[in-house]
Amino acid sequence: MKKRSVLFLVLIAVLLISLSVALLFFGGLGARSKDPLQSNQSGGQQTGQPSATPDPDDILRQNGSIPIPPSASDPKNASCGPLQVHILNVSQADAILIITPGNKTIMIDSGSHMKKNSSSYMLAYLKQSGIKRIDYLIATHYHEDHIGGMDDLFKSFDIGAVYDNGNCGNYSSAVQLSFEGYALSRNFTHVKTDMDLPADPCLDAARLIVAYDRPQGCWPSSKESSNENDNSILLRLAYRNASFLFAGDCEADCEAELVRQGTYLGSDFLKVGHHGSATSSTKPFLDAVGAAYYAISVDRIRSISDGYFHPRKESLSNIYEAGGFGSGLSKIFRTDLQGDISLVSDGDAIAIRTGTDATNCQLFSGYSSSDKSSYGPIPALAGSCK
Repeated sequence: MKKRSVLFLVLIAVLLISLSVALLFFGGLGARSKDPLQSNQSGGQQTGQPSATPDPDDILRQNGSIPIPPSASDPKNASCGPLQVHILNVSQADAILIITPGNKTIMIDSGSHMKKNSSSYMLAYLKQSGIKRIDYLIATHYHEDHIGGMDDLFKSFDIGAVYDNGNCGNYSSAVQLSFEGYALSRNFTHVKTDMDLPADPCLDAARLIVAYDRPQGCWPSSKESSNENDNSILLRLAYRNASFLFAGDCEADCEAELVRQGTYLGSDFLKVGHHGSATSSTKPFLDAVGAAYYAISVDRIRSISDGYFHPRKESLSNIYEAGGFGSGLSKIFRTDLQGDISLVSDGDAIAIRTGTDATNCQLFSGYSSSDKSSYGPIPALAGSCK
C-alpha cells in the first residue's frame, strides 16, 4: 500500500513539473511576440538630452529582426561581438556612430553647428555613451550639415585616422577651412578612388566608395550649387551575412556613375542619400542596393526653413517600390519621426530599436513641391492613409 502511495506522489510531482515547464515556455513566447519597436524612450522629436547607447544584447533579444541565411562558421568571428550602428537624430544633418564587432569606433559626419540640437546633441550622445576615442572619422563631403560639428569632435575626443574627399570640388567655406586645419594635424587620407577601410579584422568588408573617380574627376562645387553632394564618400560594411551601405548625400549623378561603373552596392540596410531629397534614391541605384531596411536622417520641419522640403514623395515612392513595402517585406525608419535609430547585428540577423514607432502612412509622407501644404502620403498610400 505504501509503495502505491509513493508511486502516486511521484506521478503527481512529475505532472506538476511538466505543467510548470510548459507555462514558462509558452509565457516566453508570448513575451517575445510584443511589438519590437515599442520602448520607454521619448518620441521622435529631439529634446537635447540623449539616452546612453542602447545595450546591443538587449536589442538583439527583440523579435522583429531580419534573419539572414546562415553560412559556414568562420573561426575569425569566434571572438567578435555584435556590430552596432547608431543614426543620431541631429535635425537636417547627418551623424552616425558605428561600433565594430572588434570594438573599434567609426564616425560618419558630425551634424551641423548651425542647427539646434544637432552637433551639440551628437556630442552629448557620444559622451553619455562612454566614447573616448574615434578610431576612424569619415567626412563624407564638405557641406556644413555634415562637417559642422567636426570642431567639437577634434576638441573632445582622441581622433585616429581621418578620411575625406580632399575637397576635390574646391568647395569654400569657414567650416571647410576649420575642418582642414584640424584634420591636417592627424593621420589624414584623401580618398581618391574606392579603397578598403582597415577598421577591424572581424568585418568581412569595410569599403569606402566614391563616384568622383570617373574620367572627368570630381564635380565642381560651390555654395550656389549642390554638386558637392555628388562628391560624397559612401561606406559599405559587411559582417558575416549582414551588410550596410551609408550613402552620404550621393545624388542622381553620383548614383548613376556608381551603377555605370558596376560598383558592388548590394546591402541589407541603406542609409538613404541626401535626407530623402527628390534628387537621390533613383530606381537603378535602389535596385543595385536591394536593401530590406532603409533609414532617413531628416527634419521635415527644419527643412522648410532651409528651403529643401525633405523628404520628397518622389524618393519615398521609389523606396516603397524597390523595397517591396506593399508586401510588408521591408521597413523604413526616419529620425524626425522616431528619434535615434540603433541597429545591431550578430552577422545572422539585424535588429533595430527606435525612440518610438511610426506607421507607414507617417513614414511614407513627404513633400511634392517647395510648399509646406504639399506634405502628405505618397500616391501608393494616399487612398489608405487618412
